[in-house]
Amino acid sequence: MTELDGFFVIDKPYGPTSHQVDSWVRTILGVDKVGHVGTLDPNATGVLVMAIGKAVKLIDLVHELPKEYVCTMRFHSDVPEATIREKLNEFVGEIYQIPPIRSAVARSLRIRTIYSISDVEISGRFVMFRVKCESGTYIRTLCTDIGYAAGTLAQMEDLRRTVTGPFTEDNIITLQQLSDYEYLRRKGETELFNKHFVPVDKLFAQYPKIVVKASSIANISHGSDLYPGGIRAISDSPKRGDRVCVVDESNRVLGTGKMLVDFNEIDVLKVVDFDRILIEPVISETGVENGEKPGKVVRPGKRSQDISLPRPGKEFHRDIQETQKRRDTGDRRERVERRSGYQKPYAGIRKGKNKRKQDRR
Repeated sequence: MTELDGFFVIDKPYGPTSHQVDSWVRTILGVDKVGHVGTLDPNATGVLVMAIGKAVKLIDLVHELPKEYVCTMRFHSDVPEATIREKLNEFVGEIYQIPPIRSAVARSLRIRTIYSISDVEISGRFVMFRVKCESGTYIRTLCTDIGYAAGTLAQMEDLRRTVTGPFTEDNIITLQQLSDYEYLRRKGETELFNKHFVPVDKLFAQYPKIVVKASSIANISHGSDLYPGGIRAISDSPKRGDRVCVVDESNRVLGTGKMLVDFNEIDVLKVVDFDRILIEPVISETGVENGEKPGKVVRPGKRSQDISLPRPGKEFHRDIQETQKRRDTGDRRERVERRSGYQKPYAGIRKGKNKRKQDRR
């Protein structure tokens, strides 16, 4: 069975933590590497992107992308509808936040961007709205701050995530559905499983791409940066500092990185500084890297520790004489004691004891 490297969009249920969902997905799929993108509170539901296999290396990258939520907020006192809408609009743009006490980050002042607040529905003290925000925004804290701005208290009643970067509810499945699809896949029916499994390359559909030559893959797999000589083609005209996806000629994702120069200013300097490598080190069957000629240090097809080295025998060069064996350590100790005048402790008592034994005889 082929390795799984990609994503599933799980509909997180109400109650368990995001880490508990990780454990369940790991058990269902029978894989070791599983992680989630963006932690949801136990009381929150919705889009929880699960990274599988090599896609775990991309969690930080996906986590940087904007997220969207549908939130229900409750005021502790009556607030005019016009005031509610006015205060919601005031929070669009850059805002200051301090993470709540129960959070996985340091409680320091931070700046986050609210891109939009829309679809506002008001019923008494309850307000439901859709918010699109920068990653790392705490919606619970946002509700509390909106209440302060409206002159009262407010709290988040319900939260559902609907979007994480390119992942939406269109491809969402429950844990039970994932278990069923995996069961069918093991029986040879892969249609439903493949329909909801998101390969790594689909994540980079909107990213500029750099196609590299086959001769550069081995160097990239060992952490080498990308230079002009290894490039086959460039798409979408990336600028300096842009994140790009590096692929081979079959569109297999090799890694990601940032452009060090503009696409039209490429010279002899390196072009891409990699921050993620998604392929294993490429080693050929002969024991040397692909695209390289066997060197003289290590014989082809053998590891260095398997090569026997010549060992020096008992014969020495005529100019090298074998050192004489050291005399017994006891003789050396006696010589040192005689030169220093050292006397063993209790020597006289020991002699007297021996003399008494002779007298008794």
